[in-house]
Amino acid sequence: MTIAAVLTAAGAGVRLGKNQPKALVHVAGRPLVAWALDNVCDVADVVVVTAPAGHEDAFAEVVGGLAHARTTEVLVVTGGETRQRSVYAGIHALDSRSAHPEVVLVHDAARAFQPVVTMRLALAAVDAGADGAVPVLPLVDTLVAVPDADGVMGAGVDRDSFRAVQTPQVFRWDVLTDSHAQAQQNGWEATDDASLAREAGFTVMATEGHPHGMKITTAADLALATHIAETS
Repeated sequence: MTIAAVLTAAGAGVRLGKNQPKALVHVAGRPLVAWALDNVCDVADVVVVTAPAGHEDAFAEVVGGLAHARTTEVLVVTGGETRQRSVYAGIHALDSRSAHPEVVLVHDAARAFQPVVTMRLALAAVDAGADGAVPVLPLVDTLVAVPDADGVMGAGVDRDSFRAVQTPQVFRWDVLTDSHAQAQQNGWEATDDASLAREAGFTVMATEGHPHGMKITTAADLALATHIAETS
């Protein structure tokens, strides 16, 4: 099957304490987006990177620097103000090509160290007939409901009933495009594509995630990411 990927990289690095796009922040001497591309390019035939407006050239420079070691085609397009709009921009770039892929991975550059084996598990679920597949992890922290207005801690929540969602989220091409088309038509907004697909009536399977697929958001996450980069 032909596989494409949309790599969302249009986020800011504010919570990292960096005055640059998050995906350009260096970990172990390389930008996050370069680490993410290393793994995505192992499974995808073409990758669309969604860059923050005004930073397209910087992302193109990173992509160009990796070209000698890669056979996967990588395109850089301008992302949107939200993740959902960035994914839609990536879909539009793929739709403009002469042939559509059969399957699309939607991945976050902020989860740059998600192992390839995790990606392949989600791909295998879609190849076996699922509309979509998403890697998930069990929760390890105790969960409670939101405290009330007086600060009193909320009631406990059964963590065994919940899972943490990761990326890449993998879909058949028609499922992803139809989900976003319905979202545009109905004004749906969601923080991930699996939520749109489920709202559109599709079935999304859960596959095994990996701790290295954490979302890099804070300075503490950067320290852990550096450890992963230097020891994996």
